[in-house]
Amino acid sequence: MTDFINNFRAIHHFVKGVLSNGRGEYTLTFVQDPDGRWYIDMPWDGNRANLEMVAGADDMLTYLDSEHKHKVTLHVIPSEKPLKVDGHVELRQVWKSLTGGSIYDASDFEGFGTKEIWVCPVTLCVLGRYPKYLYMKKV
Repeated sequence: MTDFINNFRAIHHFVKGVLSNGRGEYTLTFVQDPDGRWYIDMPWDGNRANLEMVAGADDMLTYLDSEHKHKVTLHVIPSEKPLKVDGHVELRQVWKSLTGGSIYDASDFEGFGTKEIWVCPVTLCVLGRYPKYLYMKKV
C-alpha cells in the first residue's frame, strides 16, 4: 500500500508540473551524498532514486562544485527559442521522449568535457516540459 501511495504522489507531481506549462526562471539546488551521487533537492514523496542526476548531469554538477561543498545551486531559464542570456551556458536539446527524458548538447559548456547531458522525466515535474534550450548559471 505504501508503494501505491508513493507512486500516486509521484504521478501527482508529474501532472502538476506538466499542467504548470513550465514558464519562468528557476533556482534549483542539487546536493551530493557522501557516496558521490547527486540529487535535485526538492520535495518528493516517491522513490529518491528518481531524483538522482546521472548520464552527464552528475558530471556537470561535480565540475561546477569547484569548492567541493557537495551542493550546487543553478539559475535555469528554459526556452523554446534561442536567447541571449549573459553569463549562462546554453544547452540545446538533441533528443526527447515523454517517458525517456531528454538529451542536451553541452558542447558550448567551456571546460566541461562531457558533450551530452541526459535529464530524466522528473524534469517534467520541475519545468513542466523538456524545453528546446536550457540556459544555466551557477548561483
